[in-house]
Amino acid sequence: MTLLRADRVTLGYGRHAVVHDVSLDITGGGVGLIGESGSGKTTLARAFLGLLSPMSGNILYGDQTLKKADLRKFRKDVQPVFQAEALDPRMRIGGSIAEALPRAARSRVPDLLEQVGLDPELAARRPHQLSGGQRQRVVIARALAVGPRLLILDEPTSALDVTVQARILDLLESLTAERLLITHNLAVVERLCRTSYVLFAGRVVESGPTSELLANPAHPYTGALRDAVPRLGGPPPEAGVRTEAVPAATGCPFRLRCPLAVPDCERAPELRDLRGRQVACHRAEDVLSA
Repeated sequence: MTLLRADRVTLGYGRHAVVHDVSLDITGGGVGLIGESGSGKTTLARAFLGLLSPMSGNILYGDQTLKKADLRKFRKDVQPVFQAEALDPRMRIGGSIAEALPRAARSRVPDLLEQVGLDPELAARRPHQLSGGQRQRVVIARALAVGPRLLILDEPTSALDVTVQARILDLLESLTAERLLITHNLAVVERLCRTSYVLFAGRVVESGPTSELLANPAHPYTGALRDAVPRLGGPPPEAGVRTEAVPAATGCPFRLRCPLAVPDCERAPELRDLRGRQVACHRAEDVLSA
C-alpha cells in the first residue's frame, strides 16, 4: 500500500522551479533519494511533509491530497528525522520528546529513550551535554513518540563518526516504520532502501531496485555518483571528461557533463522502462552494456 505519493509534482520557490514533474511512490521496503547537493532531494522531502505546496501536480496521502487530508492523522503517520541540530538547545531532552505526546502519555519518555539505546537519565540533560550520536538518537525517539507509519530521514547520519553511524543504522533497520531516506551515502541507501530514485537538476533520471541500480547503472549520472565513492585500497576516483557544473537549459540537463553525450542529447529524454527500471537517457542501452 502506498502511504505517500508524488504525482507529477513541480516545486519551486517564488516563480523559480527546482523540482520538475516528479512522480514517486513511497511503498514497502524503504525508498531512497540519491543525488548531489542542489538536486532537489530536500525540496521534495519538504513537499512530502506538507511544508511546501506544489506549483503543479499533487502530493497524495492515501487517496487524498494533503490539502484535503486529516492533518492531525497525517502528522501522526508521517514524521521527519533531521540532523541533531533540530533539537532546541533551550529544552531538556525529556521535554523535547514529551512535547510530541499528550500529557497523560509523557511517562513514556524513559521507554522511548531505552528504545533507541539511551539511558533514561539523559532526559534531564540539554542537547549540548550529549554526543552527536546521542542527540541523533533523541531526534529518532522524538519521531517515534507518536507511533509513525513513515519516517522521512534527511541525512540522518552525515554528521556522525563511523562507529556511531553503524549504531544508528542498526536502529533504523530494526524499526517497523517505513522510510524515505535522503543521503549522499550510497552504502546507507543500499542497506535501508529497496527502491531508489536518482535526481539530477530536479528531475528523476533513473529509478528502480537499489541493488540493481547501483550495481549496474543505466544512466551516466548514476554511474558517476557510484564511481565517485572512494574504495578502500583502490585508486582515487577519476574526474569526469566534462566538468561543467551548470545543468544544460535545454535537452538532457546532464549532457554538458556527460562523457557519452551525442547530438540526440539536445532533445530532452523521457523516462522509459528498461530492464526492470525507469531511465531518462537516450544512450541507456549503451551504458548498461559497457
